[in-house]
Amino acid sequence: MAARYRELLADLEGEIVLPFVHPQAEPVWHLYVIRTQQRDALLSHLNQHGIGAGIHYPTPLHLQPAYADLGYARGALPITEAVADTCLSLPIYPEMTDAQQEYVAATIRAFLGE
Repeated sequence: MAARYRELLADLEGEIVLPFVHPQAEPVWHLYVIRTQQRDALLSHLNQHGIGAGIHYPTPLHLQPAYADLGYARGALPITEAVADTCLSLPIYPEMTDAQQEYVAATIRAFLGE
């Protein structure tokens, strides 16, 4: 399913960032996380069209209350924060059909004006 998403969305690179997979890695794909500067608007658009996209890790580790004693504030790790602010999880699950994935891709394309 991850390979199918990559196939369906590959030509949108530049508008969205697809997950990078190291050649020696074998991910389990319990999440399929893309990145976009328009994350919140795209999330709203997907949800309005019945697509259960979400944000799984909205707060970077260094800003979690459990790590407050380390003294990091917003701005301390700008790349980490930028990634956290742009991540969006698309639905992915074993029973997902090709038609459902195509609908997700088409809805993303419609949002981007493609």
